[in-house]
This record gives sequence, C-alpha cells and structure tokens, in this order.
Amino acid sequence: MPLIILEKSMIKKVLFIIICIVFGIKSYSQNYVSTLSLQTRADWFGKFYDNDTLTNDSRFEGKYLNLIMKGNISDKLSYSFRQRLNKSNYDNNNLFKNTDFLCLNYNINDKFTLAFGKQVIYIGGFEYDYAPIDVYFYSNFWENITCYAFASTIFYNINKSNTILFQVSNSPFSKEDFSNLYSYNLAWYGNFSFLKTIYSTNMIEYKKGQYINYIALGNQINIGNFSLDLDLMNRASMNQRNFFFDDYSVIGKLQYNITDKFNCFLKAGQDKNSAQKDVINQDKYYDLCVKPGVDYRFYGFGAEYYPLKNNKDLRLHCFCYSNNNDIKEYNVNFGLTWNMNIIKK
Repeated sequence: MPLIILEKSMIKKVLFIIICIVFGIKSYSQNYVSTLSLQTRADWFGKFYDNDTLTNDSRFEGKYLNLIMKGNISDKLSYSFRQRLNKSNYDNNNLFKNTDFLCLNYNINDKFTLAFGKQVIYIGGFEYDYAPIDVYFYSNFWENITCYAFASTIFYNINKSNTILFQVSNSPFSKEDFSNLYSYNLAWYGNFSFLKTIYSTNMIEYKKGQYINYIALGNQINIGNFSLDLDLMNRASMNQRNFFFDDYSVIGKLQYNITDKFNCFLKAGQDKNSAQKDVINQDKYYDLCVKPGVDYRFYGFGAEYYPLKNNKDLRLHCFCYSNNNDIKEYNVNFGLTWNMNIIKK
C-alpha cells in the first residue's frame, strides 16, 4: 500500500513515540533492549495492460514504514513490538489498530512459554508466515486475511526442532471492538534436516456460533542452493456439502541462491472457492477471504540482492508478475528495503 500523507497531530505523536523510545529507553538498553530499528521499503511500480483502451500506470511509492523493538525485561520475560507507521487506515485515536504485534512472553520453563498481547494469528503456510515487507506478490487469501489480533498463546517445545502451540484470539473477522467472535488455533512448527513445516488447524468464528475451519500445511524443502515453499490450505464450514477441495489455496515458490548475496525465484499460486457459488447474499458466505466464485491464479518471477558485506540491512529487489484477471495486466517492480538500526545487539 502506498505511503500516505499523515496528519500533523499524528506525525507529532509518532515523532514523540520515537524520541521517547530512543532517548528514554536507550539508557536502559544494556539489560532491556536488544534491537530497536526503523524498517522501510520503497518501490518503483509499473502496471502495463494488454489492452489499447487502458492507460499504463507507473509511479514511485513507499510500501512500509515499521518501528520494531525487541528485548528482555527479566530472565523469564521478553517482548516484541512492531508499529506500522504508514497504514492506509491509520487510526490517530487508537494506535493499537496500527500495531502489528505488541506481545509479552513468559518462559515458564525450558518446555513451556506463555504469550499475551497483540500477536500474529497462527495460521499455517510460509507465504502467510513471512513479514509483509518480504512478500512481493501474493495470493488472494494473503491479501484479504487479517493476520494480527489480541490473543493468548501457550507454546510447548517438544525439542529443539519441534514446537506446538495453542492460541485463543479475537477472530480476524471481528469488525467491532466487542464483537464476541473468537478464533481457536493449533499449530506445529517443525525443523528437520531438509524440511521445515508450519502446519495448523483453525476454527474461526465468522458469525456468533458459526465457524469456518482452516487446514493449512506449509512445507519448505531445502536441497543445496534450492528451496521450495509449498503451501496447501483447505477451508470449509461445518455446513458445507463437500468439506475438502471445494475451497482451497495452493501456493509454490522456488528459490535458487546463486550466492549468499544474490537469489532468484519463481512463484505461482491458485485460490479457488467453488462452494456456495450460487449464493448471492454475501451475509451468508462461509469464507470471507476467498469469496464464492473466486478462481484466482497468479504467477511471476524475481530476484533479490544484498550489496553489503556480511550484512542484510540493505536489500534490492525486482520482480514481474501477472494473473488471470479478465483484463490482462503485467506488473513490474524495482525497489529496495533497508533497516535503520538504532540499537542492535
């Protein structure tokens, strides 16, 4: 989303927050702050149509501006915080709505950790799991899902390679502060010699007492300089005639690391919902992300380059993608991402 012009009062608040964090916390950074940074991405974006009646479009735009902080309060308490400073729907009166996450973690022991605060809603899949600033083009599901909410999560570390968690969060379909809708999320993070997994099953209320189920299987296969992300997701209501394969997403990304500084990738995916395709009243939809009748397909390629030696705080990228929209279009992008580290340990 483009970098927006912010109101003066909001700018003052943001600057005040940054100044307080930098000067008020920096003196305590020896014990409490491990990282404090500003992160941003700026792109040149071009949209070209295979249609003489439409005008091609191009522009420079700011995509993200994030304030990030992580650290420890004690041996057992840690926190993480990311504030999105350029959200298009920035709420000047409630900064929590612009917070991606503000989470306090309590390490009960080596096996169990309890987390509370605004967090990511744990839904499986690697495209979903990447930070938004690292996703260049994406599925219909990724574009429409709300992925941050206030929640409580318990983590169980089976061993160094496997963690399971259970989370109760506000539903991503909550539209009011007190909508009384919840999401119940069970996930497994695995890390083996050549395979990483992010699997989940989720029961998400879209109306009071009515749930849609996600079964999300995220797989990352690493062999030599190649890596493959393969995400499979099935979505279904308990009222749906066919529980499997009527509403699903398949997303694949193949990356080749030419050197430790340079990589190239191919990415493609499909979101399809043939359930309820004859239902006209949107109030009766089960799936509010990939709506009935959607059959969205996208494909593209790109490259990333890290020019600094032993440092990934600066990244250059380029990519091109298209989709199966009725009006054929080609999207081209060149840009860079950089971290401005204030404190880094």
